[in-house]
Amino acid sequence: MGKIMRKKLIILIVLFCMFLATGCVGNKLVTPEKAGTQADADTPNGEEATETQNLTEKTEIKEYTLEELAKYDGTNETIYIAYQGQVYDVSSDSYLWKDGNHEGCPAGKDITEELDRTPHGAEILKKYPIVGTLKE
Repeated sequence: MGKIMRKKLIILIVLFCMFLATGCVGNKLVTPEKAGTQADADTPNGEEATETQNLTEKTEIKEYTLEELAKYDGTNETIYIAYQGQVYDVSSDSYLWKDGNHEGCPAGKDITEELDRTPHGAEILKKYPIVGTLKE
């Protein structure tokens, strides 16, 4: 009886491993740093292949002056902030920016100095889309 149970257990483990292996194929984690490249697809010479952008879907990055950025201060539905020359759309978390301010960081402004002093730091910006650059 022990041999039969052992065989069943081995078969069950093998089937479970096969299920995991086939179920996870193609579900690769893409980090913000790797978005835009095919980190998993190797070219024949072993280098990473770069994903080409569809030419019909050009994404234009706008340059914002401080005066233009100030228009996105939370008084309308769109909220932008600038950090180290990049302009981020933080509108998805508008509840955090009530009255155009989030924990001492004003919306519609360059908050590089303020953000560097926050507990979460600039890491939090990885979840927001970059919509432009700050014109100096």
